[in-house]
Amino acid sequence: MNFKEAFKTYGYPTLAVLSTAGLVSISMSLIPISKWARTQNDCVEKTTAFSRISDKVWSCSGGGH
Repeated sequence: MNFKEAFKTYGYPTLAVLSTAGLVSISMSLIPISKWARTQNDCVEKTTAFSRISDKVWSCSGGGH
């Protein structure tokens, strides 16, 4: 078995597993950001104290007293 055959046998599957693991870990790290964005979006939609969207975002992000 030469290097080329060995790489086809072991290299490609190894690279496939590594790239799949990388994609899964990236998608898992995005879950908290997705939850935060959903919370912010709900807050902006439910806020009625302000008329401008920038004021609503400011209020939902903890701005003001």
